[in-house]
Amino acid sequence: MTSTVRKLGSVAMVVTALTLGACVRSIARPTGVVTGIVDACQGLALPTGESLPVKVSFYSGSGLVASETVRSGAKYRLSVTPGSYRVTGWWGSRLVIVRARHTVSTDFWNVCI
Repeated sequence: MTSTVRKLGSVAMVVTALTLGACVRSIARPTGVVTGIVDACQGLALPTGESLPVKVSFYSGSGLVASETVRSGAKYRLSVTPGSYRVTGWWGSRLVIVRARHTVSTDFWNVCI
């Protein structure tokens, strides 16, 4: 009888551990969105008439957090954790502050005209 009780106790512990493990979820950190339109320098054009690609990069301190390359005149959209970011591209850089569950719009227009 003692061995049966031990086996049942072991089974109960395994079932409890599996049940508790199923209840644990990954908690995602809230993010904010930065979006906008980027233009390449108008003086730069491809011979085919296509728009140039423009890279938008987000840095926190000296570390690259995210980047996206879009065609000139297109919209970029990046989700990042809240904080201050230096947004860089061919135009230089700009400071953007991102808050959780908010969208910040930052456009980078053609300044080469």
